[in-house]
Amino acid sequence: MTTQRPTGRGRRRITARWVVALVVAVLTVVFVLQNRDPVNVYLFTLTLSAPLWLLQVVMIAVGLLLGLVVTRRR
Repeated sequence: MTTQRPTGRGRRRITARWVVALVVAVLTVVFVLQNRDPVNVYLFTLTLSAPLWLLQVVMIAVGLLLGLVVTRRR
């Protein structure tokens, strides 16, 4: 009985994409941990109080959704 070793398919290589993703993830965690205090956002007569990191996440999500809508129409 012979056993065969995987020829690279089971192994993961560290690529630049993985390194960038890891750096972004670490920076995101640091940003969230440092910005947990609530802030006030004023829009016309509406006042919203929420942690800064949550507002940033909401704004990024809105931007991504708007970007998807605009690019799909072309």
